[in-house]
Amino acid sequence: MPYKDKEKQKKYLKRYREKKKVSKSLQKTQKNQETFSRKPFCYVTKTGKTFRQEQLDEFALKTEDSKQIEDRFAKQYGTKGLIEPLYNPEALASLLEINTFHARCCDVKGKDTAGLGFMLNSQVDKPSEEKKKEINDFLTSQRPSVTVLFSRMQKDCESIGYGAIEMARVGNVPTGLPKSLHHMPAHTIRIHKDRNKFAQIRGIKTRWFKRINYDKDIDCNTGKESELGSLTPKQRATEILWNTDYTTRSDYYGLTCVAPAIGAIYGDLGRRDYNIAFFSNFGVPAYAVFISGDFDSGPEGADGKTELEKTISKHLGELIEHPHSTLVLSIPTRVAGEGKVKIEFVPLSTDVKEASFRLFRKDNRDEIMIAHGVPGYRIGIIETGSLGGSTARESTEIYKRSVIDPRQIVIEELINQEIIWHENGFDTKDWKGKFAEIDISDEVHEKEMISFLFDHGAMTIRTVIKHYAERFGIEDDPDDPLLDMRFVKGMPLTLQFIQTAEFKSVVKSLRNKLLERVKKSGKSDNDIRDREIIKAIGDLGELVKMGEKSTKRINA
Repeated sequence: MPYKDKEKQKKYLKRYREKKKVSKSLQKTQKNQETFSRKPFCYVTKTGKTFRQEQLDEFALKTEDSKQIEDRFAKQYGTKGLIEPLYNPEALASLLEINTFHARCCDVKGKDTAGLGFMLNSQVDKPSEEKKKEINDFLTSQRPSVTVLFSRMQKDCESIGYGAIEMARVGNVPTGLPKSLHHMPAHTIRIHKDRNKFAQIRGIKTRWFKRINYDKDIDCNTGKESELGSLTPKQRATEILWNTDYTTRSDYYGLTCVAPAIGAIYGDLGRRDYNIAFFSNFGVPAYAVFISGDFDSGPEGADGKTELEKTISKHLGELIEHPHSTLVLSIPTRVAGEGKVKIEFVPLSTDVKEASFRLFRKDNRDEIMIAHGVPGYRIGIIETGSLGGSTARESTEIYKRSVIDPRQIVIEELINQEIIWHENGFDTKDWKGKFAEIDISDEVHEKEMISFLFDHGAMTIRTVIKHYAERFGIEDDPDDPLLDMRFVKGMPLTLQFIQTAEFKSVVKSLRNKLLERVKKSGKSDNDIRDREIIKAIGDLGELVKMGEKSTKRINA
């Protein structure tokens, strides 16, 4: 001990212990770093197979040669005046095939927007029933139905950024009534720089179309403009209802809302491909085998493995078949006699990697859903809150108001302004088309509210019947006045039921009998009982009076 003073000795010992503790920690860290920075001789899977680090590196995620989808319009953008979209529409359409969540979101939004039904609502006091029949005949004659056609168009808008519906007129006359509607796959269409005509390529053929109600004729084969009515019906192009998901970057096309999450889609694709490629070839790695010293791995065989690798694989395979048995492994050395060889089996935990992959997948999924604005449960993902509850109802209401309602308004205005109200359409403003809304009602909550209102006198029996008549097949009886009663906690709020002649006659008869009984019996010795009888007689009299007032009020 360098110090005789006890206080100095304590301080010296304390510093010495701290230095020793730090030294051990550094040694442990260095050892771990050496273990994982060294290159293993090979890896061993849970099935006993061996593979080298070089084989593992082959499956590392890296940039591959370009596999972009060629744009079929590439040679026509400069020559025919067509405008190139911000992203290749065919490449965007292919994303639906490689990501489940993106595909489900596009499908659900398309159906929630336009796939639940279409109806006509009157806008005036006395709308034309003849026009309604004419419009309904047009809508119901479409095959597939109007809801299917427009839900497909909306799905194109969600996945690509724009969508189109072709409309043909009776006799293909420029001012003829609308006859039929047809969905056009968005990735096959490009818009012209003048915004009034469109080109579609299918195979080797190109076909031209014009914007709905454009005041010129367009040649369907050449795209050349002419005066309205100057072309023959066979030459004349049909019309297109064009819808886009607006973006500030283009005056011609829209942009899919998932564009900011394209990286997440490809990230998830890379995760999937890595897992499939690696685990289908090697299984789950269990150990990394480190061999150091003067050892001889032997020559490589026809299968690319050395004798030492085969020996390790064979012995570990036997160990897997017979657990808890002893492993005896002989390692050949380069020189005769006893060589200095060190073997380490380092267990590999794939739980962390698997957990990180699951988190990576969940992050990608959430980013795609956020980009679409779709709640998880709408695409089949059920998640409970931190307290075990659910926010499904609130999420659906937000989704309906912020995502679905604005999309419905855009398509409804397109149909109303260009087909129903336009002078070249059905030329009537008596009726307005409306898509059915998604049901956000919570049946349990609704029943609780109805019960609450009824128990507090805010609703009559007849109101409750009308509310649930269609759902449960309940019939109303307009001749039954008892159905107009209100109750508070099970007690009638008003005595409207005292209005029948039978009831009043019974009450009067009972009152008269009680009076006669009292007169005949005279005053009894029990004053309390007498007072109770007199009070009962008075109450019956009041019931009769209230019944008469109620009857007069109802009759009035």
